[in-house]
Amino acid sequence: MSKKLIFSFLGVLLLFVVVILIYQNLPIEIARKQDIALGNNLIKNIEKYRLDYNRLPAEDDWETLKQLGFHTQELGTKPNYTIDSKGNYEITFLEGFDGPYLTWNSIDEKWKIDFPTIFNSSVETESPIFEGNQILFIRPSEEKFELLKNDNGVYEVDSDFGFGIQRTIYSLDLQVKYKHLKYEVVNERFIEINDCKNCPIKIDTDTLLYTTMLTAPGKEIKVIKTVNSIGYLSAIDDFFDIQ
Repeated sequence: MSKKLIFSFLGVLLLFVVVILIYQNLPIEIARKQDIALGNNLIKNIEKYRLDYNRLPAEDDWETLKQLGFHTQELGTKPNYTIDSKGNYEITFLEGFDGPYLTWNSIDEKWKIDFPTIFNSSVETESPIFEGNQILFIRPSEEKFELLKNDNGVYEVDSDFGFGIQRTIYSLDLQVKYKHLKYEVVNERFIEINDCKNCPIKIDTDTLLYTTMLTAPGKEIKVIKTVNSIGYLSAIDDFFDIQ
């Protein structure tokens, strides 16, 4: 390969890197202009619906959400829409599986790149209920994984998370000091926690895929977003004050 060809290749590669860096540092109002325009239209329609009916549209009222401008799909809407029991709602553009995401909620009323903050508390569907000292490993269902499988790195993340779960569960079962803890691998879309601080709440796990949740009576839920193939015993010990 001639030097001229090598320099040309390096020049193109450098230009590509520079373009990516510039794009990543653009204000979200520019980089995500189209998504924000869609989101603002949804917000306008939701507020009109609230004014007309004195309530927010339900998360599982697919026909209404479609009329408001959401794209409905097998496992929810695009963008994702959640509400809480206090009349707040959140719109999140879920892309990939690990966040952060482009999101807006009616509390902050501004677009930002962040993790969703409003836990779902109103879906009238049968959801698993958790109480007591719980360790919940949030993993996508087979149907959800089918939607994610083309995302870059998802197989590696899924594998690492699986190893982390196995190693953690092995230690939980083996050591007596963990006998008061319960654990479960969760792949349902919605779950309910009854006795944490500010509970009961229902949670949309689509916003928390490949995370580990720790919950105990009267304590705030701890969400571990880091995927760790070694396990999660250190975080568990800290949260539950285990020596």
